[in-house]
Amino acid sequence: MKSANFTYLIIGAVIMAMLPFGETPHLWQKLLLLKDGYLHEPMDWFDLMLHGGPLVGVIILLVLRKSKMMTKSA
Repeated sequence: MKSANFTYLIIGAVIMAMLPFGETPHLWQKLLLLKDGYLHEPMDWFDLMLHGGPLVGVIILLVLRKSKMMTKSA
């Protein structure tokens, strides 16, 4: 079985995390609001999931892929 290539998924997740270009990214703004306890509006939570979800998904996929590789070699 051929190994899955996550290159496009990683590129898309990084781009979503860094949008909008030219100003402070929404993900960073929402994380600061979350840290300060000001994330109350549903739109803010939606923005956090929209911009941070793909990055979290890629991290989970990479961890699962690494653990699968570790168990195969053992």
